[in-house]
Amino acid sequence: MRKIVFNPLLISVLLVLSCHSEYRSEHIQYTSYRIKNSATADPEISSVMKPFADSVNKRMNGVICQNETKLEHKRRASTLGYFITDAYLYMANQKSAEKVDAAFMNSGGIRMQELPAGAVTEGKIYELMPFDNLMYILKIKGSLLKQYLDTLAASDGIIQSGLTVQVKNRMVQEVMIDGKPLDENADYRIVHSDYVVNTTPLLKKINYTNTVYLLRNAILDYVVYLNGQGKKITVSDKDRVIYAD
Repeated sequence: MRKIVFNPLLISVLLVLSCHSEYRSEHIQYTSYRIKNSATADPEISSVMKPFADSVNKRMNGVICQNETKLEHKRRASTLGYFITDAYLYMANQKSAEKVDAAFMNSGGIRMQELPAGAVTEGKIYELMPFDNLMYILKIKGSLLKQYLDTLAASDGIIQSGLTVQVKNRMVQEVMIDGKPLDENADYRIVHSDYVVNTTPLLKKINYTNTVYLLRNAILDYVVYLNGQGKKITVSDKDRVIYAD
């Protein structure tokens, strides 16, 4: 049998070379492609879809209510936000057997900066609330409600209905509910979106009722109700959040 002899020097050289070896690309070629809107519509598909498209467009462009004055989305005195929470609070009380005290809206969920005065279409409500968020009703202790209001005052501002809140130096100084001071030991019922409840550490620990009712539908039902009463969209209590600074 032939004896295999290992050369220690050769092995060492090979190991060193292997440790310092690397892949080097000799040539890389990039090709850019431009996407053009050159596809033509299929006449047969278009003819099938046209009745549905016409129906949707007619519904979205249909006037469902009138807006009295321009509503704006601002950090302070967001009249557009107040309109939304007015709708939530009213419809929550229609859906619930127990009284709902207040309603809230997160600033980032409002997807329009203003709602002009005049005719309001169903499509505008979809622009305002494009998300399929659900209405949650929470039973919350007064002390936790005060704590939540403090977090809102320190960040994006308070958008709510049902309360009168005084804020100074980004801290809540006073809260009134039904003309009475907030009782930190009492229980209150508030309306909020499932998204905010599930993503806010303070709120996600609180028991809630899922109404299985879309918040967008709450706004739609509210404006249809106003129109049926011969009323326009109005936000009467613009000083529900008072800033002392």
